[in-house]
Amino acid sequence: MRLPARFIAGNLVWAPDGSVWAVFRVEPFSYPWLPHHEKLRLHRQTRAALRVLPSEALVLSLCAALSSRELSRRVAPREGDPTRWAEVAGPAERMASELRPTERLSFLAAKLDALGPRAGAPLLGSAAAAVGESFGLPRRPVGSAEVARKAEQAGHLLSLLQGLLPIRPATAAEVCWIYAGAVRRGLADPALDLPGSCPGTLPGGRANGAVARPSLVALADAVFKEGGLAGDPDRPAHRRYLRVETEAGVAYQALLALSDMPHRYHFPGGGGEWLPTADTAGFPVDWCVRMRPIANRVAQASARRQARQLQSQVGEYDGDPAGTPPGLTEAMEAIHDLRAQLSANPTDAELQATTILAVGSEALGDLEEKVAALRALYATGEYGLHRPIGGQLGLFAAMLPGSPSRPPVRDYVHHLLCRDLAAGMPFGAAGVGDPQGMLLGYCVDAGTFRPVLFDPAYGPSVNRSGSLGAFGALGSGKSYFVKNVVHAALARGGRVAALDRSATGEYARLAPVAPGRSQVVAVGGDSSVCLDPLRVFSGEARVGISVGFLTLATGTSLGEPQGLALSEAVRTVASRRAGRLADVVDVLEEMAVTDPGAEAARRTLRETCRSPLARFAFGSGEVAALDADYLVFHAPGLSLPDRETALREHLARRLLPEQVLSQAVLYLVAAVARQVTFSDPDRFAAALFDEAWYLTASLQGRSLLLDGIRDGRKHNAAVWIVSQHPNDLGDDELAHLLGPRFVFRQARAAAPAALHFVGVEPTERAVDLLAGATEGSCLFRDVQDRVGRIQVLPAMTEELHTAFETNPAAGRRPA
Repeated sequence: MRLPARFIAGNLVWAPDGSVWAVFRVEPFSYPWLPHHEKLRLHRQTRAALRVLPSEALVLSLCAALSSRELSRRVAPREGDPTRWAEVAGPAERMASELRPTERLSFLAAKLDALGPRAGAPLLGSAAAAVGESFGLPRRPVGSAEVARKAEQAGHLLSLLQGLLPIRPATAAEVCWIYAGAVRRGLADPALDLPGSCPGTLPGGRANGAVARPSLVALADAVFKEGGLAGDPDRPAHRRYLRVETEAGVAYQALLALSDMPHRYHFPGGGGEWLPTADTAGFPVDWCVRMRPIANRVAQASARRQARQLQSQVGEYDGDPAGTPPGLTEAMEAIHDLRAQLSANPTDAELQATTILAVGSEALGDLEEKVAALRALYATGEYGLHRPIGGQLGLFAAMLPGSPSRPPVRDYVHHLLCRDLAAGMPFGAAGVGDPQGMLLGYCVDAGTFRPVLFDPAYGPSVNRSGSLGAFGALGSGKSYFVKNVVHAALARGGRVAALDRSATGEYARLAPVAPGRSQVVAVGGDSSVCLDPLRVFSGEARVGISVGFLTLATGTSLGEPQGLALSEAVRTVASRRAGRLADVVDVLEEMAVTDPGAEAARRTLRETCRSPLARFAFGSGEVAALDADYLVFHAPGLSLPDRETALREHLARRLLPEQVLSQAVLYLVAAVARQVTFSDPDRFAAALFDEAWYLTASLQGRSLLLDGIRDGRKHNAAVWIVSQHPNDLGDDELAHLLGPRFVFRQARAAAPAALHFVGVEPTERAVDLLAGATEGSCLFRDVQDRVGRIQVLPAMTEELHTAFETNPAAGRRPA
């Protein structure tokens, strides 16, 4: 078989028949969890894109294997402790390699129309090149002038598509990879590195105005045998397979064409979306759709002829008691709908579309099992897949850009409107996560092992919020997940300040294994350090945090006389060079002579200072250094109200004094954590608040979280909020400001609110999945607003697993 490309320049392919194809890379849409209105919007965009395609086009979707080198490149941090990171990344890459990680890549290839009086010149050049090759003469490259003309034509097509699809020109290396990967389909290790050049090629693109011309000798260097050889192990009697032998080994491929479609289906969710179905198979499936548009005027004339022919058949059944056959009635209804759509949309064309699916394996027995599974998968939606005898090589070639439409491709043509093919979702797939980062887990929506990467610092780097929200019921795996993210952020050179309220010190237990330098600060009456806000903060924050802490500690508000007196006293102390929080009591005593509010504030504050817990803020001890990479404030002994009590109106007047002071201390710690993470904009940092309802229950705490989330991006920082229920945020204002969002298992009654938090419609299926989610399984909405169901992977080492685990009965993790 000859490669259907005689010359490649950038994203342009010159075919042996003289045609020129432009190849574009399309970023697939994460489709499975899109809400109804988003699916309709995507349908409109896809339909509009199909309308502008030229005389012939090819949508190609490939399930590509990720090489260990490429996965290592994406996982490796740009900075951080390489020794510590290698301890985690090494086992992760080995585990992923054993599971054969994949990713889905989408391409759109369009045949550029011949223009001008020299339209036949390329065909003559191709014929001359073919004759020359038969005599052993070297190929003559395409001239630079022709390359420039076709590049301009491809650029015009790209400008039409860019407003509709996330599309860019494919590189020469990616084009070469399409051809080289097709012959390696089914091999145990078919991974090819996309960023570099393929074997036997030169780097693609343009350099200093020169056009790169990759060598095509080794791209498809293979021996093809339709039906295989007699000596093939487990050779089926039907011989409907293609044997491909390369230097990498022998593999067998099966090519199937979509032969039957349901007469009726609804979009979305009513039997359409047949193309993303291939992504749910438990093995790699490649597919393509070859399409040729028929002008609206021509299509209407053809539809009229078909309508007359069908109508003429009705009279043949006038005397038949059984009446008109149902099939004839359905055909007439379909033709009527086609004519109505073509008349209503003059810009719409009819598409002659052929859908081809391909699977491969190194064993024929395994290949037959894959074919049977793929057919069964499509049969549930009333779609039929046919596997033609003697047509395997023809279907294989039809999946490559530059190949002409010949039998058996024409034998499986379906006449579709742009509306119909758009309903098939040719650019939809399952996928979520960042382009690089830690190996967090894998996408459950995909049938193959599709790694999900997560970089905590990715949001601020692309001008998006890096603040994170993670919610899940007890035992759902959210704490294990958060500790995994904390460790990865530190190993990638970041900084984390965490507030640990657990009695067991679950975040403090992470300190010994955390990369970098760790510091655990005990919060309570027996603490050896002091966090006086007037000594820790500077500028306006020094006054604002001090006033917020004192109003919480005394149960007052700034609208009351006591609150106003506290604010004035704090400002007086802050104006002094070495002012301390304890000095506020003395200033209030001076103000009490003329201000009754100051006297009431002084008495309340003096009573508050008698609590042992108050020494954490009012003491004269040394202020903590707070310069560690991993900083943990351990506050296990604080007396806090339950969530329902804390959220009641006028809560401060109904709580015990120690509960009021505990909330004030936690507010102070949260403010210090925010200050720490904002201290160095050149280094990513995060402030972690587990069980965050205790902050959102007060106006001061909620305001603190809002400020941290809003200002985090510009400071290369983030706020990580972890709790059991999304309603703990209070309202949607906080939720709308978050970037990455994770929702783990929820009770059925709480599932709709959790689904709303990640932007998923609360359908019965979604509620059932979330309510029955296993430990570590969650819905993940990334910073690009893509949603996917993922499974968080366990820690890569026993040491980390022990530090992450919070279940006392879990014991050692399974092997």
